Amino acid sequence: MNDIASLQKSFEGFNQATLHIQQAFASLEKKFDSLNLELEEKNRELLRTLSEKEEMKSYLQNILESLTNGVIVTNPEDEIQVFNSASELFSGKPQDEAVGRHIRILFEDMPSNDWMDIFLNKNFRKGRVSRLIYKNRVLEITSSFISSGGKILGTVFVLRDVTRIEKLESMAKRSEKFTALGEMAANIAHEIRNPLGSIELYASLLMKESKNDRDQNRISRIISSVKKMDNKISNLLLFTKNRKLILKRISLHHFLNEILGSCEPLIDQEKIFINTTYADYEPWIEGDAEMLKQVFFNLILNALQSLDPEGGTIDFETICPHSGQDMETDESYIEVKIRDSGIGIPREYLNRIFDPFFTTKEEESGLGLTIVHNIIEMHRGVIHVESVEQEGTVFHVLLPLISEQGTMKTKVGWK
Repeated sequence: MNDIASLQKSFEGFNQATLHIQQAFASLEKKFDSLNLELEEKNRELLRTLSEKEEMKSYLQNILESLTNGVIVTNPEDEIQVFNSASELFSGKPQDEAVGRHIRILFEDMPSNDWMDIFLNKNFRKGRVSRLIYKNRVLEITSSFISSGGKILGTVFVLRDVTRIEKLESMAKRSEKFTALGEMAANIAHEIRNPLGSIELYASLLMKESKNDRDQNRISRIISSVKKMDNKISNLLLFTKNRKLILKRISLHHFLNEILGSCEPLIDQEKIFINTTYADYEPWIEGDAEMLKQVFFNLILNALQSLDPEGGTIDFETICPHSGQDMETDESYIEVKIRDSGIGIPREYLNRIFDPFFTTKEEESGLGLTIVHNIIEMHRGVIHVESVEQEGTVFHVLLPLISEQGTMKTKVGWK
């Protein structure tokens, strides 16, 4: 009996232990379900966070790709990590070739060491702003270190095209210079012209009275020198004089053909070839015909003087309207290119050729291109120049259109 009671008691203890285990398992299962639910919620939250981060990354990437400024980011080893589309345009390197490569890949084909100095010199990376010219663009490059906790993580370079800004700054400075020089030149010209007139008058009287051939020759030289000086003063006064435009509608292609026709006596047609390539419509402008003739005569004369004695070519080209946005106006512009195959202009002179009295020719006054610049400005136009030594020069003249009428086919090989 005792054994049965003991066994029964043992079974009861076992049953109680089993019940405790079942209760503990149920509690554990409940906790497990709760943890599963919590884990699922955390996973969903994590997925939402990842999705938001991906969206933000895509959003920032779209912003980066939409920027007109180039953005290049490198790691501490100077390997490119970020390279947006504008950087492709500025550097000429595609993204897939640049990303992951050392930054020197950007300037391995460059003729100048300017890029190397900016991108590899650590002293240039402390918030410094530098400018360089690449493919006829003026690029402003800002560089700065990326750091965290005192540790440098890389460098960010921002490239900005400031060509237009530089041109506007140059035009503003030139206008200020012209105004100041104009006032001074007008005063000096009038002061010199009066005694010159007296010198010529007295020299003419001496010429009539003198019977000596030698003296007459000397007096003749005096009169000739006075006339040359008077001619230069006339150009000077033309530069300073605020002339009033006599505006009329001008058919540009017809106008250019007339000018080229009147230049025939100056052109040795055995050696010099004049080519014209016109837009396929007839552009009309509003301007002072006489003043615009002076502009194109002067540019043709400059082109002829730059050609090799053995000959060369001068090309006239008109190009479809340019948007006026680049000039802070709603107008459309027709571009006239005058290109020659001459000796070109040294790079150090390019920014000075429109300055008053600047010339490389002994017999010139240095006012021809200054007057050209002033006349184009008076017509709300723009003129700028590109040149490579021993390859030739291109003058770009942009004039506002008033309408587009008729058509004119391309004509090549004007004679």
